[in-house]
Amino acid sequence: MVPGLHAETEASLLAALDPAVTALGANSYDDCPIALFAPGDGEIRALGIEAKGDPGLTIVVTDPERPVGRVQVSSWGHDNVLFFDNRSAGGQLYANIRMLGSDAAVLFGAIGNAYVSLGDVFLRSDRQFLLWGEGGSAVGCSMEIEGTGQGMVIGDDALISAGVWIRNHDMHAMHDIATGRRIGRDPVNTILERHVWLGQDALLQGVTRVGMGSIVGARALVKGSVPRFAAVAGVPARVLREGVSWGRETYGMTEAERVLLGLPPLADG
Repeated sequence: MVPGLHAETEASLLAALDPAVTALGANSYDDCPIALFAPGDGEIRALGIEAKGDPGLTIVVTDPERPVGRVQVSSWGHDNVLFFDNRSAGGQLYANIRMLGSDAAVLFGAIGNAYVSLGDVFLRSDRQFLLWGEGGSAVGCSMEIEGTGQGMVIGDDALISAGVWIRNHDMHAMHDIATGRRIGRDPVNTILERHVWLGQDALLQGVTRVGMGSIVGARALVKGSVPRFAAVAGVPARVLREGVSWGRETYGMTEAERVLLGLPPLADG
């Protein structure tokens, strides 16, 4: 998909992609010009990237002269990849990224002029991945990925509000006193399909999938999954309404949003 990806990491990432999630696929960047940099290269500062840690990190951009915004990355494993499709970037990506394991990848699709603020992106293990889809925006989101080979995909045109946390696991384990065994689920892949809206201070913990066009209410606690075209809220979150979506325009869904969601045009009048 992009240069430098570990074969197993790339396979896991591609297995998580489908048209309900993103327009990106295995061949999306085959004909795209790219430039590769190492953490010590002076050119990355002009792009708005500051990197520290293992020199094996590869930074890949599609335009070596267009700033991405302000990104700090700490990579302490080996053979990690950080990718930006910045050909149309408006320079409004602000992110703090920590990559603790090796053979991991963080990829940003074409954000354009969208504002994306990611307070903490933490990949804790080997062969992990995060893909940020095209046109997605965030005004304050943090993400944490646990488990070898696990990852997250934020689908195209996502809208993530302030204070949102997305974790693919339950953080510290709960143990049964009698047996000493861990209670709870293993880390999962977390997939947000296209055009999902996460409300302020929502917490997604161990979520496998949030369906296309759905809305997660403010301060909701979500586990498991969310169906498509649904509004969920509460602690724990439950479905409040189905057959709904949301729009970036105040007074109605645009035709472009309907196309994005695979919906038919509205009848005249």
